[in-house]
Amino acid sequence: MRREKMGRWLALTLAVALVAAACGDDDGTGNLEGATIEVMASWAADSTEGINFGLVIDEFESQTGVTVTYTGVPQDLTTVLSTRLDGDNPPDVVFLPAPGLLADLAARDALVGIEDAVGDVVDDNYAPVWRELGSSGGTLYGVWFKGANKSTVWYDPGQFADAGVAAPTTWEEWVQVSNDLIDSGAGALAVGGGDGWTLSDWFENAYLRVAGPEMYDSLQTGAIAWTDQSVYDTLDFLGQILNDENIVGGTARGLEDGFGASVNTVFATGEAAVVYEGDFVAGVIIGETDAEPGTGFDFFDWPSMDGSPPAVMGGGDVAVALKESDAAFEFLRFLAQPESAAIWAAEGGFSSMNQNLDVSVYPDDITRRAAAALAGAEVFRFDMSDLMPAAFGSTVGAGFWGGLQAWLGNPGDVDAILAQMEAEATAAHGG
Repeated sequence: MRREKMGRWLALTLAVALVAAACGDDDGTGNLEGATIEVMASWAADSTEGINFGLVIDEFESQTGVTVTYTGVPQDLTTVLSTRLDGDNPPDVVFLPAPGLLADLAARDALVGIEDAVGDVVDDNYAPVWRELGSSGGTLYGVWFKGANKSTVWYDPGQFADAGVAAPTTWEEWVQVSNDLIDSGAGALAVGGGDGWTLSDWFENAYLRVAGPEMYDSLQTGAIAWTDQSVYDTLDFLGQILNDENIVGGTARGLEDGFGASVNTVFATGEAAVVYEGDFVAGVIIGETDAEPGTGFDFFDWPSMDGSPPAVMGGGDVAVALKESDAAFEFLRFLAQPESAAIWAAEGGFSSMNQNLDVSVYPDDITRRAAAALAGAEVFRFDMSDLMPAAFGSTVGAGFWGGLQAWLGNPGDVDAILAQMEAEATAAHGG
């Protein structure tokens, strides 16, 4: 399988090389041979995502002569980065998983504006919304590189066929499919709630459909409280599937397993038939199992809830500079080119916001389908936790993530849990 991946990458080499001259000759940086930068992101270096990102780094090094040291921080990137900043030892470039974190860092004067160095490339390759989401206070700081359609639910077609069920299109159908899977002897669901961000993604998809996009915006900004009836209604819906009966190993295991373990529970060990997470699941399946697209794995769109129209909730990673250097700026310019996105896109488990990326580079129909849904959604909202202040939206064991973990473990204590979440959200928003 690794040889096949390398073959796809090599097929891109000529196309990528076409921008090498532009990257080296038109930005005024001069010869970068011998320069070094440190790049930090949340993808573990030895994970599928980290390995695929390594191919992007390899190409940049080949084109520019810059040496890149990559630091993968799969757990609590916010805390690690804050510690590095407090110690006056930040990386040159970091990929942030949250626009809210970008705003926080900009307010701390920790980021370097990139308008002069990268602004023209961003405008050439991205829709205006991505410039807006990569800016704070009117200053451009970030380049969006890796996107995610987080409204994809992954399943094992073989287990579905054995149980005589089809991919659901409504929430009610999903509940029935779960019951039928259990009746057939299959495990209905794997959950990676040990990583709190997976539970926030569950909630965000459900809330977007149960309450609607306007209420979604209001909850995200703090205009309505976490004790609002709409939050209770959403958790009532989620409880119909996220419960001891459906989750393999019960809620206890659902709170122990992380994201990667939940994917392997379906596609490596076959203990469950369904796992929810974003389109990046495909890259994990391809990289860590023998499952083939279509026959070994597939996805269905997050289903309609209470008659809701189609919608997509998504996320992404934005690269920002914390040090001012020609090599760091050149790396950001490289990331803003469609050819850099094509390297990872060809490996699967990756969606690009770059509107000039040729969708034919995606490796299979499943990946293209997920990417097309992200690009063509009429109702789209960015991951709520990524838009919130990091203290509430993306802190391990606290705020949004910690509250939902507490709810999954003890749904009968919902009143106290939501009251605590509201208090933490109010504090994070400065109230």
